[in-house]
Amino acid sequence: MNIVHHSYLRKDLIVFDRKLYNATFGRKLQKKALHKYIFYFLNENTLFFKSYWKFFGVSMKVKNIFFGFLKALLLAVIFYSSLLSAEDYFFFDFQDYQPLANSPPPYFFQIDPMTGNLVKIIKEDSFRFKTYNLRLKADLELYNAEVRPTLLKWEIKIRPFEEESNSSSLLSGGLVKKIDGGSGGDSLGEVHIATYEDRIEAVSYVTNKVPGVPEIDTLVASPEGMRVGQTGSVKGAGSSLLDYELKIFNNRGDRGVRLYSIRDQYYLDRGWQRESDVQGACR
Repeated sequence: MNIVHHSYLRKDLIVFDRKLYNATFGRKLQKKALHKYIFYFLNENTLFFKSYWKFFGVSMKVKNIFFGFLKALLLAVIFYSSLLSAEDYFFFDFQDYQPLANSPPPYFFQIDPMTGNLVKIIKEDSFRFKTYNLRLKADLELYNAEVRPTLLKWEIKIRPFEEESNSSSLLSGGLVKKIDGGSGGDSLGEVHIATYEDRIEAVSYVTNKVPGVPEIDTLVASPEGMRVGQTGSVKGAGSSLLDYELKIFNNRGDRGVRLYSIRDQYYLDRGWQRESDVQGACR
């Protein structure tokens, strides 16, 4: 078991200040900092607003409904505006691909009682993977029995509201609707899952519109695992599932993989390229 120390706490991830905002570059990084500030502002000033409304005799029930609706609305606006801000597809070329011997391992966070910092605990076991070809009736039925209930559970937003976990909930609900809308047709693709101790921790949906270049339409991890500073849920399922997909696509003889994401730097650091920079990527 490997231990890696991290010097940040939850509060360090949500606090916003002008120096941080001015130091970031690009619209997406500035927007992300602004999103964190919105959550910080709401959380820090909720008691103030409640006290203010109490003075005017507004009931607790009305106040709770109002704040719940306001946070949900802000999350929806943040999520969909972030999707619209994504400028490029990303492409992974298998020409020089060297598969990893082992997929990224599962890990947990713990709080060091001496320092109060988060500690990354890397496990020695691994995730398990499974593929459902939704064009096959038997696989579609298995997906409906084994995966769809998990996505419906993930669709329920976790309180208190947080950007990453609620984005995961929105993606989960959207994926259910997308597959339900295509059921019974030949246009459906594949669903890949990563499980840990028999629990689904990440789900991916892949289409094959361009021969030899599968497209990762959706890659979503458990909303519980996306919560800031949580120490009870396994992490790393999304990265491990992506590594699994690259391996199976490469073994099939595919030329490359494409996806659409707002996490530009995450993929650029892992060998992906902006599709606009790759000549003939999807031809």
